[in-house]
Amino acid sequence: MAIVTIESPFLNSDQKVRIGEKILQALGQEGVLASSVVVLFHPERGDMYMDHLLVQAQAQAAAPAKSAPAVVVAAPAPIEADASPSYKIKARRTQAELEGIKQDLMGALRQRGSLNSFEAQESLGLKDCDWAPATLRRMFTELEEASLVGKIGQKRGTRYLWTGPADDGASLPPAILVKAETDEA
Repeated sequence: MAIVTIESPFLNSDQKVRIGEKILQALGQEGVLASSVVVLFHPERGDMYMDHLLVQAQAQAAAPAKSAPAVVVAAPAPIEADASPSYKIKARRTQAELEGIKQDLMGALRQRGSLNSFEAQESLGLKDCDWAPATLRRMFTELEEASLVGKIGQKRGTRYLWTGPADDGASLPPAILVKAETDEA
């Protein structure tokens, strides 16, 4: 769920509704379902520092009496005939969509312990997406750089092992023990 928070003491109910609708439209154009967005309006909380100046917030007495923040929630979007998410067929995916895919990838890695690219595509439902192999390679590389996965093998034989924290008490994949050879006679 996307939550947008706006802090301003100067907005009335009509202004909040108009602003909320514009925010929902903008997020909708980026592929975020309007039914998963909440817009919260809060009064300003204090002083701010902007453009090398200290800006004093309005006194709390000037703000209206404490009332529940106005919340604009869009009506649920109609379910499409095709159950596949729209990001699968778009030319470009938004940062939020990519982050969602990365979170799903991390969940699959935690659950299974290790994956190769083909298993990841199948697990995430991206088997028919031409862009998936390159995108998943980038994500695996990012996770490797963050020390959350280890990589073994090369080319088509590459497997990615989850080395990050265990999820909900689940154990990490079993350790592979290798006996070191010594020069003792």
